[in-house]
Amino acid sequence: MRQKVRAVVDETLSALKSKGVLSFEQVPGYAIEVPKNPEHGDWSCNVAMVMSKAAGKKPGDIADAIIANLVDKDGIVTKVERAGPGFLNFRLKDTVFQTVARDVLRAGESFGRQPAKSSGKRVQVEFVSANPTGPVHIGHARGAFMGDALARLLDAAGHDVTREFYINDYGKQVETLGRTVHKRYRQLFGQQVELVEGEYPAAYVIDIAKTWREEVGERYLTAPESEWLPEAMAVGIRENLKAIRATLEMAGIRHDVFFSEASLHASNKVRSIVDVYRERGATYEATEARRKDAKVRSEDSKAAQYSDRQRGGTFLMTTQLKDDEDRIILRHDGTPVYLTADLAYHKEKFDRGFDLMIDVFGADHAGHVPRIEAGMHLLGFDIKKLKFVLVQIVRITRGGEEVKVSKRKGTVFELADLIEEAGADACRFLFLMKTANAQFDFDLDAVREQKSTNPVFYFQYGHARCAAILRKAEEKGQPFVGVDRVTDAQLARLVLPEEKVMLQKMSRLPDVVQSAAANLEPHHVLYFCQELISDFHSYYTRYKSDPIISADTEKTQGRLAMVAALKQVLRAAFGILGIQAPEVMEAPEEEEQAAAT
Repeated sequence: MRQKVRAVVDETLSALKSKGVLSFEQVPGYAIEVPKNPEHGDWSCNVAMVMSKAAGKKPGDIADAIIANLVDKDGIVTKVERAGPGFLNFRLKDTVFQTVARDVLRAGESFGRQPAKSSGKRVQVEFVSANPTGPVHIGHARGAFMGDALARLLDAAGHDVTREFYINDYGKQVETLGRTVHKRYRQLFGQQVELVEGEYPAAYVIDIAKTWREEVGERYLTAPESEWLPEAMAVGIRENLKAIRATLEMAGIRHDVFFSEASLHASNKVRSIVDVYRERGATYEATEARRKDAKVRSEDSKAAQYSDRQRGGTFLMTTQLKDDEDRIILRHDGTPVYLTADLAYHKEKFDRGFDLMIDVFGADHAGHVPRIEAGMHLLGFDIKKLKFVLVQIVRITRGGEEVKVSKRKGTVFELADLIEEAGADACRFLFLMKTANAQFDFDLDAVREQKSTNPVFYFQYGHARCAAILRKAEEKGQPFVGVDRVTDAQLARLVLPEEKVMLQKMSRLPDVVQSAAANLEPHHVLYFCQELISDFHSYYTRYKSDPIISADTEKTQGRLAMVAALKQVLRAAFGILGIQAPEVMEAPEEEEQAAAT
């Protein structure tokens, strides 16, 4: 519908230019929006405002010229009014709203989506990237669902999307995992050996050790460390990644690429990037970093805590961009730091030719962002292609108390625990319902309630109610005839204000998806659905005396077309976000109680 109004405006401007009424080289970008006040019309346009400079005329004069010379080839406009200094308010014919139902149903599952890979842009989304030293826990949960939703949105917007998981399979934490696995392995043979502080005490390491024992028997009981450590590390990483993949599958999340940090070291790309920076004159040797504004490190910062490991070395001039101090990338003993590998990894991303790269990080990694941006800038890359989405950790509560430990396992609360208790759809919905940087509580008790106050239940019940109405029509012998048989006369019965509002909103799903994808904000699709569902529940309740299914066959078919279209829009939007669209759900408790009284 928005595009139809835009076509009228564009054709009118072209005609005005041909007539010499307006003179301009090109039309600046303008917006067509739904007015906040319905009394102002169906759509509002600011084209006269933004064209004032290009055309050398007052906005009011441009608006008047558009109204007087309107080119409406399809006859969709009933009235155009000028508002304020030059806004245009359009009122459209009812038929424009009514045909939305047919357009949606003909598009089917593809409604709201652009053709696959039609934008010509290659996009990479890196998310989760949990250390392969343990399971995916609730600290990873929000980033996991946010990253997946972003990938789905970008795919729906027509981009060629690669979903990537960066495996931190190199360094001290992996060595510690290997040593813990070997100790547990020895314990299985009755040897007395104790874990030390910093090693991994959880039961999953024992399970890994059991698997290893089944595979290798006693082979590594007496072998030297040089033989057993690489193997213990490898089996630990392998089994943990297997568990991570299983949990992500429970969540409906998949990755196209699992990229190994160890592969960067093996190919010498980590050390070689230091040479690249040196050649570009972006490094210096010093005992400590240069800082902006003589900033003093906070005593509780990681840099301060590990200052004993940073007794000089090779520093990267990250303060040339946004960083508050230059960063060490090679210690005084010649070993690279974690940042060095991360810079090599991001260089690898740029080298692969992506048009847009999105990192979904926890908010605690915010300080890492300016270092990566500065590092890529110093390599000559366009950092506008690099975007960061920082997600806040959400408090999981039960009975008003924060949940951190699994009752069943007595260990850290894993994402798998959360999904088993709340369901994958509830998790996905609640983690996506706010902006990434918003903090909130995830109430496990509330998501299990079959009430309209439960946002997840209310959300999915909108689709289920549409399905129930269509089934009821069949049971009453008045099934919806389908998109190919519904007539213009039947659709013409959709004249109630609430019906027009719902149809107009349905038509906006493609725009909502494009905007949400461009802004990396999937919650806008949720809000769109919630508005539609709220409108439908209100409509359904208000017109019980004039029901959707009645003896009036023409009106029944028109309204069933609208219900079927709404069901399709919700299903399409749910699918883009990765949320199930149930066909059957019990009515909310309050509705059942009202029906019983």
